[in-house]
Amino acid sequence: MTYFILARDGTSQIVLKRDSEDAAEKKARELKEMGWFDVEIREDNPCAGLAALTERSQTLQ
Repeated sequence: MTYFILARDGTSQIVLKRDSEDAAEKKARELKEMGWFDVEIREDNPCAGLAALTERSQTLQ
């Protein structure tokens, strides 16, 4: 199963992908420790993750 980690800091938003729940939880903890907020994990639903990301701000290219 694929897990997506969504997070924001003051100026950026990221979506990361991990193949296991343990790896996703570890990365989410690391992001929180680094100061990222609105950190959440979603299971195998990239469309929902990307929709949430684009609702909050513009996509950077």
